Amino acid sequence: MFLLMLLALPLVAQNFSSNYDQTLIEINSGRYDKALRQLLPVQVMIREKTAGKFPAMDLDIVNQMDTAGAVLGKFALFQVQLQQEKYEEANATGMLIGLGLSRLWARVPAYQKLDFAKQDLAVATPQLRDQGLKTVGYAAIDAGEWELASKTALELLASVDKKDQQGIPAGAARHSAITIQGLAQLGMNNIAGAEKSLVASMKVRGETALRNAGPNFRLAIELLAKGKIQIVDQFLVLVGSSVWRESSKAAEWRKDLAAGKEVLLPKYNGVN
Repeated sequence: MFLLMLLALPLVAQNFSSNYDQTLIEINSGRYDKALRQLLPVQVMIREKTAGKFPAMDLDIVNQMDTAGAVLGKFALFQVQLQQEKYEEANATGMLIGLGLSRLWARVPAYQKLDFAKQDLAVATPQLRDQGLKTVGYAAIDAGEWELASKTALELLASVDKKDQQGIPAGAARHSAITIQGLAQLGMNNIAGAEKSLVASMKVRGETALRNAGPNFRLAIELLAKGKIQIVDQFLVLVGSSVWRESSKAAEWRKDLAAGKEVLLPKYNGVN
């Protein structure tokens, strides 16, 4: 998916302008997540134009980016800067828009995010259905809808099994499905099931998504908070031998775990 974005970069600015009205609709309807996804490839293009330069940011303006009105104001400016090929200025403006959209999306209630995820899944193409299932699964976890999350995880696992039979790599999707299943089990107080799922989530075939983004540590973090040190250590052993490009970090985490130190595992993974 990301490779396709990169191949399409020469057309990004043009497409952004042509989709301007639709992006405004997404913002005004509270779909800040969709607006962010449309913004991402444009930001990648700008980074290339500016040789990866990080823009200077005015802290006062950054702090103002917490309303839809503030985002929309910068959005209009962003379009003009792109049309005029003022990429240095667009770099800073795009960053501000991204920060604002992220803040707005973070404030959307969990139940509303779940409704949005269900709506997206209902119209997802076959190619995007697994991604839709994963999004619904995690949204259900956030909303405390354990049974829905478990059901969705099983549906995603069934899809992954079918892909395996067809020889299509889907290790990252399997990892996500088992993680969602484990979180649902934990929510329903099935600790033993959650522990089993944590270990099983890393017994998957590696692929690009898992190699670059790494595993989802959410279940490990929640089990660690419940004092399940031994099972988290088993999980980290598997992380250390995985295809994740930062797998060497697992050894240090295991040392800290054995020494009784606080272990700060990654809290966010937007891919898996």
